[in-house]
Amino acid sequence: MALPRQTLNSQNVQVLPPSNRRRRPRDSPEQDGSSSECRTRPRLEVNNFEEQHDVSKSPTLDSTAGVASFARSHHNTFHNSTINTIGGDQINLNDWEAGLKLLYREIRQVGAFYDSEDRFPPPRCHPQTREAVRADISAWIKDQNTSPSLQTRNSNQNSARSSQALVHWLYGPAGAGKSAITQTLAESFKDSHLAASFFFSRSSSKRNNPRTLFTTVAYCLAVSKDTKLRAAIDKAVLERHAILGASIESQFLELVVKPLENLPRERWGNLPKVVIIDGLDECQGSDSQRRVLTTILSQLVDDKGQPRYRIPLRFLIASRPEPQIRDVFNKPEYLDITTRTELGDNYSTSRDIERYLRDSFHEIARTSDAMRGVPLPWPSHGVIDNLVQKASGQFIYASTLIKYVSDEYSHPAERLELALGLPIGDPDAFSDLDLLYRQIMSSSRNRPRVLQILGAFFCLQEVDRYLILHPRESIVLFENMLFLPQGAISLALRNLHSVLEINQYSFHFRHKSFTEFLLDERRSGEFFLDLPLYHELITRCCMKIVPKASQTGILQLFHSPQWRYARDNFFYHLEHSKITDPLINDLKNFNFLYCFRPGIWTLSQLLRFSLPYDTSRRFTVSDCEHHLYLRLVILECYKYSKILTEKFQDSLQQPTSNLKHGFYASSIRKNYLHFISEMEVSFAFLRPDSDLYENPHSLILTEIVDDLRLDNLCDSLAEISICHPCFYPPTLNPDCGDWYFIDLSRGHSSIVKCYLKKIRLDRNFRLDHNFCTNWSWSRNFRWSSHELSLVEELLKTIEFLHEYELLEAINWLQRYPDKCHIVNNAIDKCTEQITNFRSSYQPTMG
Repeated sequence: MALPRQTLNSQNVQVLPPSNRRRRPRDSPEQDGSSSECRTRPRLEVNNFEEQHDVSKSPTLDSTAGVASFARSHHNTFHNSTINTIGGDQINLNDWEAGLKLLYREIRQVGAFYDSEDRFPPPRCHPQTREAVRADISAWIKDQNTSPSLQTRNSNQNSARSSQALVHWLYGPAGAGKSAITQTLAESFKDSHLAASFFFSRSSSKRNNPRTLFTTVAYCLAVSKDTKLRAAIDKAVLERHAILGASIESQFLELVVKPLENLPRERWGNLPKVVIIDGLDECQGSDSQRRVLTTILSQLVDDKGQPRYRIPLRFLIASRPEPQIRDVFNKPEYLDITTRTELGDNYSTSRDIERYLRDSFHEIARTSDAMRGVPLPWPSHGVIDNLVQKASGQFIYASTLIKYVSDEYSHPAERLELALGLPIGDPDAFSDLDLLYRQIMSSSRNRPRVLQILGAFFCLQEVDRYLILHPRESIVLFENMLFLPQGAISLALRNLHSVLEINQYSFHFRHKSFTEFLLDERRSGEFFLDLPLYHELITRCCMKIVPKASQTGILQLFHSPQWRYARDNFFYHLEHSKITDPLINDLKNFNFLYCFRPGIWTLSQLLRFSLPYDTSRRFTVSDCEHHLYLRLVILECYKYSKILTEKFQDSLQQPTSNLKHGFYASSIRKNYLHFISEMEVSFAFLRPDSDLYENPHSLILTEIVDDLRLDNLCDSLAEISICHPCFYPPTLNPDCGDWYFIDLSRGHSSIVKCYLKKIRLDRNFRLDHNFCTNWSWSRNFRWSSHELSLVEELLKTIEFLHEYELLEAINWLQRYPDKCHIVNNAIDKCTEQITNFRSSYQPTMG
């Protein structure tokens, strides 16, 4: 006969969760009529309970208060007895439930329950938010037909399959509010459908691994309403103590699946059926995440998708859309027993965030004494809309903002202004959000490559619409631009699916707040993206791409997206680059004109490759087309010269010559030296700051300069490097060797001399080319170098010049540095000719 129940009063004692008092099992010796020897149970000595049952000493079982209750008694023996310890909560400990004691010992300090103190305060859904998604999942939990909204999002699953699915995957990006939803659901169904809950946490060493996941589930099931299930789990632990240290696969099978599977079916109806597992992505290691999913799913169906064990449980699993988790759910054998819900704007997330912000700000304004003088409504509708846009579907952004603004020692309005003023505001405004982003970025194994890809993405996205127009080629373009092997980007970004929308062709940022984090060094620290540094990277890649691509055929080169990108955006990236020694060295060795040859490819595009190809030279084109080619080449050269002159003037060794009137060329082959004078003429005539530049077809340059052959010049320019207008090796003299100064003043002088010869030989030349001759004279004479040969040519042509031409000539002659006899003579003759013109135009007096 059992001894009377002893009552122990205990203060400040850790106790087990409450459990219902159990009746003695029917198969106990006292009930089956066996002999007294069989009825005698092993004695339970209170003083050595832990040693007999391998239970660790704890305040519950071995507190000073507990033992003191038996201090005056000795050799107390209990047979099938119950010891009740009253200390706030009541717990019934039966000596035949020692297995549950061992099970509890394993999980008591984990803190993974939905109501664990370690998680206080847990995240919860704000009232009247997330109503649609909670309704859909609640219907699945209660085994009702799914709502139309869930059917729409799961278009590949009909409503029956969705409601019958044993596993529901709730996924969404970081900060979307998954934990708040699972917490709210757990609290809603705690007295009905909730069988167990486990909330992973990356920051907790007890909850960032799956070791105690299924022992927690088993314990929760054991303390549920069914006595047979309780006894079965207790027996499983007692018969094999090692199961508590076994693999999670064995624990799930022996402590959860088999006890449930062996339970009579008529008892299933009263069991809670939903197990909530939140934050699976916070379980460290992709292998561990896969193991958890595979452990559950593989016991439900075999590798052919056929039922393996039938148990009355459903699993709600919430996580970020990490690829290793997605891959498991996408396996064909699991598709029929799983359903999924993407937590996005399908559920009016932005509307819910707006409601949350408005209610929270209203509460702050109502309760804060500092807000009495602030006009309402506060903040304005525009501010709310701006914050909702910044949140980009992230409830964590909104909750972090409210937490920051509502600080009791600060003024809410000032705090909000600081938050809105980021990145120049308070960098601690979103410390919780920044911690989340740092955790996500830290999960990347190849951090330098991840930063390189993200930084390059920002820079490429700034300037090129190619990524928008051709999204299916963006990752290929990135890999080719950065000289990465195929598949490198997808592999590097594999752990960033919670903040990036990634598919096999392209990716983009999910949240504006994440981009703000990366671009603010105070917040991101080691993950800061210094964009000028990545512009420098892309600039150097462009300089490598073009020479490599130039070795291929013309058609292949033109259709290369990375070549087109480098060709179109080289100047932008160069202009925004950080000045570094590697970039300087690359510029010094970069054959700009040879690599880009801008006109020839643009021309071929305009003509749609209809030009006949000649093996002796690249294209056979007309004079007009050569003119177009030269115009484009010169434009690019001037752009290049301007950027280097303005940006690198403090970093590069500049020649003493006047850069405004020319620039240096290098790598000119000996057989091209005779083209230098023609280059000077062409570049002077087609300079971009001239009027003619806007209308290049108004004059054919060869009509002024008879011996200038544009076709030969085009071919030569394709090989000449005009790339060093600002610097040259200090050991070389730029006026000799392989460095040559392209003097535009000499080019202008050559054009003026040719023009003077033309009007002497052909009186109609000025009439046929009125606009061109006006431009040629006024601009070219003004920019011409002071050469005696030009003065001599002028003296021969004074009688044929108009008054405006003579005035321009006098201005040029008066600026002549050495006014010798021939120069003064030219000034006198021009002045005399002007006087004659004016006297001949005097009206006769009648």
